[in-house]
Amino acid sequence: MVAQLVLAATLMPFTPAIAASPLTLQVETSDTLPGFHLRDMPRYLALHMAEVGLADWRFEPSADKGSAPDRVEWRFKLNPYAGGDVRAFARPHMADRIFAAHRPITIEARLYLNGEYQTLIEKQAIVEGGPKDPDLAAAVASVTQTLLGPSGAYSAAEAARRSANRRR
Repeated sequence: MVAQLVLAATLMPFTPAIAASPLTLQVETSDTLPGFHLRDMPRYLALHMAEVGLADWRFEPSADKGSAPDRVEWRFKLNPYAGGDVRAFARPHMADRIFAAHRPITIEARLYLNGEYQTLIEKQAIVEGGPKDPDLAAAVASVTQTLLGPSGAYSAAEAARRSANRRR
């Protein structure tokens, strides 16, 4: 018995600690911005979400139109623009153009875990559009950090839930 305890104590420092693996979230969007095709937007978002470097989360672009149980749904709205716009009879497809100037947009990101809505982040940003826009990349990173970061909305909501459960 003593020999087993000594052996166990000797081997314990060499056993690897099993860390919780990061949760993979599917990245979905129902609309796009100028400079993107709808099918390319989830890949762009997942890339810039991953660049934030959150250890507890991984991001993959959604492969289909179905809603994954663990996902982030992104929505983009073009805000009114005071700079005016030139009317054209034949507008180019949204994916084939970017804004001529920086435009205000509203970004929404909704988190779902196990198919249940968790929280929403909304952010205003001014972007030009397209995959090379550093302002758009920074806005995606900011929303991701605010949604999933250590002091983000999901962490705050989880802390509130745990606190409420302890009081019961």
